[in-house]
Amino acid sequence: MPWLARLVPYLAVGLGLLLFDSAWLALIGYHTGILLVMGYSRAFGHFRALRPALHPGWAALAWILSCLAGLLLYLGWSGLPLPQTLPVSLVSLGLTGQTWPWFIAYFALVNPWLEEIYWRGWLSGPSKYPIAEDFWFSSYHVLILIRFVPLAWLALAVCILAAAAWFWRQIFRKTGSLFIPAIAHLLADFSILTAIYFRTVPL
Repeated sequence: MPWLARLVPYLAVGLGLLLFDSAWLALIGYHTGILLVMGYSRAFGHFRALRPALHPGWAALAWILSCLAGLLLYLGWSGLPLPQTLPVSLVSLGLTGQTWPWFIAYFALVNPWLEEIYWRGWLSGPSKYPIAEDFWFSSYHVLILIRFVPLAWLALAVCILAAAAWFWRQIFRKTGSLFIPAIAHLLADFSILTAIYFRTVPL
């Protein structure tokens, strides 16, 4: 089943964004797929890895870096090779001024916990080196970015996300808990999506 589990985000995001032009359908389909595959594989026991375990050094490093992701995106926005039609494209995906806040809230509060359990808790191993799952995780984001950024930037994004996956996996390996990585993931998602919101939605 793990081989099929790796394909869930590609199928859900591909269908949701590229076929149905719906960010909501892609996200909810992805989360539904995670729960179905984990349920079928009887892998829900991995949710125990989310138990709180606070290691101040790891927490400070991971959480500060995650907040910087959105801040750097916001500050460097004008230097990115993004199309002028980006705001219109986001609206066509169902992300309007009215729905963006709800999307950000759902994405930030739900997605990090499911993804950390799925990718770091279940599918990934304890290796201290980069592994295939780091890139399986990062590469599905190509389906999200492909209509907005050039090929070279796609490759850079995949490498950055794979590095984040590796880093969060190392924290799990060191602490035995996914709590710090999940909060870091939450902060990264929230800061990045909020930066996009403020850069694309007229206030």
